[in-house]
Amino acid sequence: MTTLKSINPHNGEILKTFETFSDEIIEQKIQQAHTTFLTWKDVSFDEKKKLYHNLAGEIEKNIEELATLQTLEMGMVYSQSLAGLKNTAHLARWFADNAQTLLQDESFERDGEAGKFVYDPLGIIFGIAPWNFPFNQVLRAAIPNTIAGNTTVYKHASNVPQAGARIEQLFTDAGFPEGVYTNMFIDSSKSEQVISHKYVRGVNLTGSEGAGKSVGALAGKYLKPSVLELGGNDAFIVAHNDRIKEIAEQGMKARIANNGEKCNSSKRFIVLEEYYDDFVKYAKEAMNNFKVGDPMLEATDLGPLARPDLRDEVHEQVQKTIKQGARLVIGGNKIEGEGNYYEATILADVSSEMTSYNEEVFGPVATIIKVADIEEAIKVANDSDFGLCGCVYGDDEEELKYVATHVHTGMMFINKPSGSRASLPFGGVKHSGYGKENGPDGLRAFVNKKVVMY
Repeated sequence: MTTLKSINPHNGEILKTFETFSDEIIEQKIQQAHTTFLTWKDVSFDEKKKLYHNLAGEIEKNIEELATLQTLEMGMVYSQSLAGLKNTAHLARWFADNAQTLLQDESFERDGEAGKFVYDPLGIIFGIAPWNFPFNQVLRAAIPNTIAGNTTVYKHASNVPQAGARIEQLFTDAGFPEGVYTNMFIDSSKSEQVISHKYVRGVNLTGSEGAGKSVGALAGKYLKPSVLELGGNDAFIVAHNDRIKEIAEQGMKARIANNGEKCNSSKRFIVLEEYYDDFVKYAKEAMNNFKVGDPMLEATDLGPLARPDLRDEVHEQVQKTIKQGARLVIGGNKIEGEGNYYEATILADVSSEMTSYNEEVFGPVATIIKVADIEEAIKVANDSDFGLCGCVYGDDEEELKYVATHVHTGMMFINKPSGSRASLPFGGVKHSGYGKENGPDGLRAFVNKKVVMY
């Protein structure tokens, strides 16, 4: 067994420790989840609707405590923690209100025969969650997977063990049967043990490209369906417009959301050359005006990165990009003193052979790329191993729609920052993963669409 440590990234204080589960406890938890599944799969939607509204109520009732825990454990600015948890409660209510309609039997007549489609749950779904949105990224998968009739066992990231335990308590306090949602204090070395278990029927991972390759391979090895929501190097395209200052400010605000540790935030700012110099100027002003500090304080815009090693990785990527010829506009340094703080950073004149052009930089770093025209902007946006989200800003409606249609991603946003919606499918293409969370597609990710012929 190893020890999982919850460490405050603002000051390095160890908040709490947890011992990982033994093999015996892992087996007990899986057996309990399976036993619960045998009855949970037949619970009526009317009863489940009440439970998921209860879950939303527990989030709302305890929102300040949950937001504080999240901020102290991984560094998200407190106001953003509150906003994210409100969205999570909304997500629970959306699935509570819509699951029955989306999963009801569907009658059909085809080629002279009749029958129906039935959506049957699979069993236990093994969830693997990241640290950067400790509540939302668990619940946006766990809620649809369990309301569909599955049960789930979850391995949370090793640096947010308190959040993992607290999510299980939310389900308990909302009145769910034991075993519908189970927190697993395990490290990645136990993933194959869980995935290979005969009662585990699917795998839902949100994480890095590397984690996705590893877990996807294991899921394939044991013939378990999987959904992988991985990284992104999303494009923010600046098209023809008369409001470049406003667009630059919105872009930088989006870039530092959650301290830049957001898979679907804009990272590559692709700017038409006629606006390029002004965009860089206004982006620098915006970054310079952000307040860096304690994420619990109301005035703070940018908090610490979640772990020291993550800050080191960001700094290494920045320094590599500068050495490759990029222009450092602002930032580029670790902030001295306690905490995992990194300066808001802009790298300009970035080209295709450079590190930040090709790699996801998980921190407050904006990469700015100059292009001659809209066609080149689209080409650069698509010149990436990733394809999670993207956005395009401008004033020409037809041009904006053209760009959004031709960028190869899971989602594109026009004149608004990238995000996710409970009612809409979320997931990427290429190295950003496969499968969908949220919306009808997320609800049906781990069900068997069975054909019943009359």
